Amino acid sequence: MTARRVGNHVELDKEEARAGQSGLGVRYVLAISTLLVLFGFALVVLFQRG
Repeated sequence: MTARRVGNHVELDKEEARAGQSGLGVRYVLAISTLLVLFGFALVVLFQRG
């Protein structure tokens, strides 16, 4: 880890500071895939009744 104390705060490299962030595309893929799974479950329920 390359964190270093400067005065009263700690400085990190840009890559380390952004390590936990995910882009907006990841959120869109997660939301769309969740909706598609729910839609698939709804189709299964509808076709089992008929």
